[in-house]
Amino acid sequence: MSDFFKKLKDVFLVEDPNAPQTTSSPSAKGTSQSQPNTPSVSMPSNASYTPVSTARGGQVNDKFLEILSKALEAANQEGFDYFEFKQALANLKNVPMDDTTRYKSAFAMSQAMGVTSKKLIDSGMYYLDVLKNEQTKFLQAADNQRQATVGNKQAQAQNLEAVMQQKAGQIKQLTAEIEQHRKEVDTIKTDISQSVVKVEQTTNDFQSTYAVLVGQIQADVTNMKNFLS
Repeated sequence: MSDFFKKLKDVFLVEDPNAPQTTSSPSAKGTSQSQPNTPSVSMPSNASYTPVSTARGGQVNDKFLEILSKALEAANQEGFDYFEFKQALANLKNVPMDDTTRYKSAFAMSQAMGVTSKKLIDSGMYYLDVLKNEQTKFLQAADNQRQATVGNKQAQAQNLEAVMQQKAGQIKQLTAEIEQHRKEVDTIKTDISQSVVKVEQTTNDFQSTYAVLVGQIQADVTNMKNFLS
């Protein structure tokens, strides 16, 4: 941890007494350790500006805090500026006084360094721009990551939905064709039944006709044998 990072945490972050204690999962040796309270940004109650609230569901993260602190450190202006003024404010945080007195007391110490209120405000705005630039880069990287992961998966899902719709159409078409084939099969079976009945009737008619003719001829042959011998 760099000195600047540690100083930034000491100056800007305080323990939140209302934050719940969290416990890490047991390690390989079966031990567990309590994590410190989640830090929150220390803001004066009657500051002349409105603090930006943290994102819903988000919390101060050491990794991002270190990234931002490195950006601030790289852009740190020489001499006494906002950071030194913030350190002076932090040094007075345990002194019983209201915010107005605390700011004026810190500014009195700043004036001894030849610093004006305008320079302090300008340097504060300068560091806000530095952080804004880091936010812009992070959001762009996050958007690229989102497109590379979520975007691709959304495209895959849309492609699969299109395939599903296509196959559903094919199933509908095949179902209609199967129903048509079933009707044709029923018609063919009816034709077969009718044909069988017709063939049977024709066969019976033939056999009856045959029997009559054969019976007559046999009768005539018998009579000829009897009457003509």
